[in-house]
Amino acid sequence: MAWHDTWNEPPPRRGFFVDRGGLFPPGVKLVLILTVAVFLMEGVWGSVFVALGALTVESLLRLELWRLVSYMFLHANSTHLLVNMFMFWMLGSVLERQIGTRRFLLLYFACGVAGGLFEAAFNYLMFLKFGHTFLTMPAVGASAGVMGILVAFATLNPREKLLIFFILPVEAWWVAVVYGLFETWPILQDLVFSRNPTWGDNVAHAAHFGGMVVGFVWIKWGERIARLMRRGSARREEVFSDRTHEEEDAEMDRILDKIRDEGLDSLTLREKMFLHEMSRKRRREP
Repeated sequence: MAWHDTWNEPPPRRGFFVDRGGLFPPGVKLVLILTVAVFLMEGVWGSVFVALGALTVESLLRLELWRLVSYMFLHANSTHLLVNMFMFWMLGSVLERQIGTRRFLLLYFACGVAGGLFEAAFNYLMFLKFGHTFLTMPAVGASAGVMGILVAFATLNPREKLLIFFILPVEAWWVAVVYGLFETWPILQDLVFSRNPTWGDNVAHAAHFGGMVVGFVWIKWGERIARLMRRGSARREEVFSDRTHEEEDAEMDRILDKIRDEGLDSLTLREKMFLHEMSRKRRREP
């Protein structure tokens, strides 16, 4: 009987959080399902959902900390939902496969929570400066998490092209920088330069800014954060960026041998993603 080295491979993993390819990796799929489901329920119990889930300064002062997550699933209208979820799917489906489902979900919710804290801090400072009703001004939407995903994607893939208005190709790092400036100016205008509040576009710029900051920090120093979060756990999630050059070369040789012996169709999704990542990485090298 001939020996076949693939006979010793473990059986395919099962469960919701296993990526089987396609347009919707599991983390993206989970967030989309939950967010759309909550929006549909908002159509029936909207006032109750906003009262229990929207984020305000007063609610945080009452230590209603769940609102730092619940506000991410609430949206003002269908356009608000569609824009957020389209950007989340477009960028998140790539980013999740680069960094793994667990890290991707942690990143998304960390950006959302940080955005909520930034927004609450901004509203509190506005209250101290202007004395208006900023303590009860509600914030809703997934935008802080989505902006974090945008910056994380651009930090990891700065030269990738994004189609603005589905027509104009612009490198991802430019898109992130322009968005960052766009979100920063209204905050500075109200807190530093204006004698009267000019914030009237119903956009939570401080939440977006907070999510973007965390998205950048997570990619730049995410390995240290991940090691702290994995402390006490023997299981370590495999991430492409964890490999040394020698390990990358050895894995590349193994995959190329597998293609030669069994054909391209024999590769697993993980192996195909590894080849894509190595190709992208080495194109950037001088």
